Amino acid sequence: MEKLSTDFDFCDNSGTGVHIVIGMQREPTPTTLISADSRLIHFAQASAAAVGAPLSVVSDPQAISTVWRAPSPVLIGSDQIHEVVTRALPRRDRVYLVGQADSYEDLCRWSAPLDALVIQLPDGNKWLSRVIMGRAAGSDSGTVAAVVSGAGGTGASTLCVCLALAAVRDAVSVALVDCDAMGGGIDLILGAENTPGWRWDKLRNAVGQIADITPMLPAAEGITMVSMERNDPVPVPGEALEAVIDCLARTHDLVLVDKGRDGQRPTGVIRRTVVVTNQTVRGVAATRARVKTLEESECGLVVRKPGSVSPHDAARAVDIPLISQLPTVADLAQMADRGIPPSLSGRWRKACGEVLSWCLGEQPRRRK
Repeated sequence: MEKLSTDFDFCDNSGTGVHIVIGMQREPTPTTLISADSRLIHFAQASAAAVGAPLSVVSDPQAISTVWRAPSPVLIGSDQIHEVVTRALPRRDRVYLVGQADSYEDLCRWSAPLDALVIQLPDGNKWLSRVIMGRAAGSDSGTVAAVVSGAGGTGASTLCVCLALAAVRDAVSVALVDCDAMGGGIDLILGAENTPGWRWDKLRNAVGQIADITPMLPAAEGITMVSMERNDPVPVPGEALEAVIDCLARTHDLVLVDKGRDGQRPTGVIRRTVVVTNQTVRGVAATRARVKTLEESECGLVVRKPGSVSPHDAARAVDIPLISQLPTVADLAQMADRGIPPSLSGRWRKACGEVLSWCLGEQPRRRK
């Protein structure tokens, strides 16, 4: 059975285990589960606790009619479907049938008569959590976009930070996730290496659906960050990456993932990938090979100097759409070394705006 995490453990450098439970700060929408199945109740209560939302469990058939009239979402356990059907209740929205694999056929059979969607557990636990929070499947969830270097020395991490700064200036809530174990920590680019808060060393054991970690993370220039630690850094486990990214997507408009150079690929969470290359023949060739290893649904190309290959020729060679061309900023590297956040002005700001718009697409924004 998949582990649903209402909390998680981590060990500090001394090896002492620490147990953390964090609650969501948003005002939840109450949801009711109609079930007497202890396993389904456990799943639902764990999902509710993970996102800090209340859940009411009703096992008395006499209370079904009252629950049905309430405006909040209703979850019907597989053990109570026939009880609900026999009451010939009027149709209503936000009804979900919940069960495990052995009841899946029965759930599907009754989904049309009840005008309900089916959530199979444990695979659908993330969807279940969002429903309990009062959200439809996939709605009100932030965009997750990755930035990856197609060739060496393209400044993908710097672009990632600049995109986050551009998002903040456009009143888009943004989180920055560092996946480069050997990159030294993306917080250095923002001069936030001494800012208190959790880095990856505190989050490596995160798994499944975790509660809101935003208050525990460092922030700089309005950007929430999950940065690599600098003492004995090692690649982050895939489960932890997915859990943390999914958590941040529930509380931010945009999650930017600096994928780094070690090939880590959090699966199933990244919607768009920005691939950065230079304008050299070798750089374009390397980028073409790198793109073939990416599994995300949509990739776009950003080209920066130096080199003699035109941006449009580079895009044709790599066979992904051209998003933007980055201008040369002479003192960008020096600013990063001094811990001064990159300055967004002129053509650089325009280019970041183009890339940011592509990342967000039609995703609604939560204004601050």
